[in-house]
Amino acid sequence: MRVQQISIFLENKKGRLAKVTEVLGENDINIRALSIADTTDFGILRLIVNKPQLAYQVLKEAGFTVSTTDVIAVEVSDQQVG
Repeated sequence: MRVQQISIFLENKKGRLAKVTEVLGENDINIRALSIADTTDFGILRLIVNKPQLAYQVLKEAGFTVSTTDVIAVEVSDQQVG
């Protein structure tokens, strides 16, 4: 299935990831998946959320640099094998 991925530019500073999750939580936006690619100075946080349009809007309003990209997602059931 195709879903929207939210990418957020974050300075590599204490509390920046916490601020993103605070903004999302205040707006009842749930994180389904995430990844972070970071360097010494900054990072890119990539999220799959349940309300991507709202996430984009509220993060922009909170002062974050945000973009969206369509990506392919595969849902895998959580089963023990063996």
